[in-house]
Amino acid sequence: MALGDLRGDVVGVQQARGAVPAQPGLYAWWARPGALSGITGPAHPVGERELLYVGLARSAPSSRATLHSRVVGNHIRGTTGQSTLRRTLASLLVEQEGWRSRFTDRPLLVPEDEQRLTAWMEQHLALSWAVHEQPWTVEARVITELAPPLNQSANSAHPLYPHVREARRRWREAARHAPTEQRG
Repeated sequence: MALGDLRGDVVGVQQARGAVPAQPGLYAWWARPGALSGITGPAHPVGERELLYVGLARSAPSSRATLHSRVVGNHIRGTTGQSTLRRTLASLLVEQEGWRSRFTDRPLLVPEDEQRLTAWMEQHLALSWAVHEQPWTVEARVITELAPPLNQSANSAHPLYPHVREARRRWREAARHAPTEQRG
């Protein structure tokens, strides 16, 4: 797999629902500059986009995940409980957007605000992907080379790593102390 595959054509969230293949691989989430206050990522070679996050679909030989199941099932249609990307976005946007949180074994947005996060993603994000039969074998190298600011795994040298980690910590604590009616 060439890293250039992830820097290739990007599609909007709505288009991705039907375009992402049911094969293993890696995917990259892109945003227009300024979509997340204080977060900047490497520029896309074509168009006004910055890289935010890189993920993989199939983390081990036994995994059955596909690009479609991860991107559409977990990130677009899923919840903050199913998606590290959604949890990270929520932690960075919760105060700005006035979203409400609850806590189970992790912080979650309340259902109405999960829908608002999905709408935010549809408005601000796009993605690209590359099919790869064993994405777990290249994930760390791809993250190191592409330097997506929202990734925490294999990315501790990134200058925004402490900022993202602190936002996630603050959100986790706020969710633990959410009003009882939000805790679900």
